[in-house]
Amino acid sequence: MGIKFTAYRAGHVLGAAMFLIEIDGIKILYTGDYSREEDRHLKPAEIPPNCEVDVLIVESTYGVEKHENRENREAKFKQFVHDVVRRGGKCLMPCFALGRAQELLLILNEYWKENPELKNVPIVYSGSLAQRSLDVFKTHRNMMSDEIRKQLEQGQNPFYFEPKDQDEIENDPGPLVVMAGPGMLQSGLSRELFLKWAPDKKNGIVFTGYSVEGTLAKQVMNSNKIITVGEQTIYCEMTVDTISFSAHADFLHTRDYIE
Repeated sequence: MGIKFTAYRAGHVLGAAMFLIEIDGIKILYTGDYSREEDRHLKPAEIPPNCEVDVLIVESTYGVEKHENRENREAKFKQFVHDVVRRGGKCLMPCFALGRAQELLLILNEYWKENPELKNVPIVYSGSLAQRSLDVFKTHRNMMSDEIRKQLEQGQNPFYFEPKDQDEIENDPGPLVVMAGPGMLQSGLSRELFLKWAPDKKNGIVFTGYSVEGTLAKQVMNSNKIITVGEQTIYCEMTVDTISFSAHADFLHTRDYIE
């Protein structure tokens, strides 16, 4: 008995695939994590053409929840970052190395070009996987959106950021935008910067992805002003917001895909 696998673009992150499996005349489509939203850097998940599926296994991360309109989310995100740096603060974005970080870089770089007064405010993407992730994107440009592929082929770098190490970030006296991992403040640079910057009301932190219960990120997202981290008590005075750019299908996208 032959088994045939066909991979289709899933849109979730670069390289994510869904699989159509054909076994003895039965067709099974397994989506895995997928997104039907048109990002700046990735094309949405494919629908296998001319295919009647007997079994569909589909992700349901968001269940019946609906994502806010994309334009509204982007407007809120850009306004939040602008407000923080305008008052001389530092804006922290805890993020994962692959996926949303690249999308956020594109949004920020686009916004910086539209607002010349921000040109001296560095956008920093820090972490051991930061540059390596972008190298993967540049290598596999054929899998990206037409616009980003065109820019890369013309020698442009739409994913530009300023490389700074931890000491440079912590000692920079001016306004700053920092994207750092991990995304849920479990450890590492994002956690250390949060602990340092949280008591200053000029600063801000914006969560752009999903956080699970029990993490420090979830504590902060729940607007707890007094936060316990181990034996340390932090008084969080910085501005906190959650603006989701999650790369998972919501209820509407899942419904439409199934239909």
